Amino acid sequence: MTARRVRCVVESMNYSACGMVPGDAFEVDADGLRITQGESFCYFAIANVLPILQGRLDTDDVDAWLATRPVMLCPDPPEGLRMRLEAVTNIDSPEHAEEAS
Repeated sequence: MTARRVRCVVESMNYSACGMVPGDAFEVDADGLRITQGESFCYFAIANVLPILQGRLDTDDVDAWLATRPVMLCPDPPEGLRMRLEAVTNIDSPEHAEEAS
């Protein structure tokens, strides 16, 4: 399996009980979860995304699936929080997130 990094970016929402704003993001790769240093991300939203990624990243069609930039939703329906998944292609960029602690 090729090493992949996937970014999950908040695209839109009705409101955020957790204080998130469009553009907030986290990344997942073989080493774990990464969030930009000093930032936070709703753990309910993360918990909704991780099982989907775990199930898809090992499949033969993962590149085609990520190319569609799938949308994930936060489990709190009134928030209407939409998160976009995308493959990270420039992993060596200095703007990449620090590992979450």
